[in-house]
Amino acid sequence: MDYHKYSELKLTPRLRAVADWVPQGARLCDVGTDHAYLPTALTLEGRISHAIASDIRKGPLERAAATLIRYGLTAEAVETRLCPGLEAIHAGEGNAVTICGMGGEMIVGILEAAPWTKEDVTLVLQPQRSQEELRLWLKANGYRIQRERVVAEGTRWYTVLLAEGGTETLDYSPAAALVGHPDRWVEEPSRLLYLQSVMEKQTKLLANLERSSKESDVEKRALTQQIIADLSGWILRLTKGKGQI
Repeated sequence: MDYHKYSELKLTPRLRAVADWVPQGARLCDVGTDHAYLPTALTLEGRISHAIASDIRKGPLERAAATLIRYGLTAEAVETRLCPGLEAIHAGEGNAVTICGMGGEMIVGILEAAPWTKEDVTLVLQPQRSQEELRLWLKANGYRIQRERVVAEGTRWYTVLLAEGGTETLDYSPAAALVGHPDRWVEEPSRLLYLQSVMEKQTKLLANLERSSKESDVEKRALTQQIIADLSGWILRLTKGKGQI
């Protein structure tokens, strides 16, 4: 069916960044789809061959169904499934998985329960928090981060990770776990602005820790100082390179 006659669906910056890394012709599994904007837009653009839009609750899937109707899409193009994570999706049904708008710890749980995602599957992940946990888990569990980018939307920063099954050979320092390894960063001006915002937060955290008399904060203080030192070096390099690492 020719879907190009229907109006284009404009994605928000963070979803657009995710969409751009979904391979051409992919069979997409969009986890936590909510309104199904991502699979709908990619279908309208002719970028994917099929999509499964999953969510853990009926309400989001009802919104997803409304989106599909609005843009004239059938279940042949985008199928909806009620399930936690990838629980009702099986190996071979998709070769690309997108997981957006969840904490890193929740993404870890979803991937842990679906080991088939290590086999010839492109992962595009957009963690809302706990990025450190996600990066370190991927490294320790047979996944490799290929690229990372950061996108501003309103007053918030969003990180998008492109990953696949494989052995990760890079070492992740506490700072790299927090903001991504420099060898995986996409060259983009937004990276410098993002690092500066993270540096500001870490500097405030260090100031609070230095005022603390708790013994447990001594180790936290040393760790934060190490992170700040690494961030400072990366920011300096980006500044000299006009935004390029």
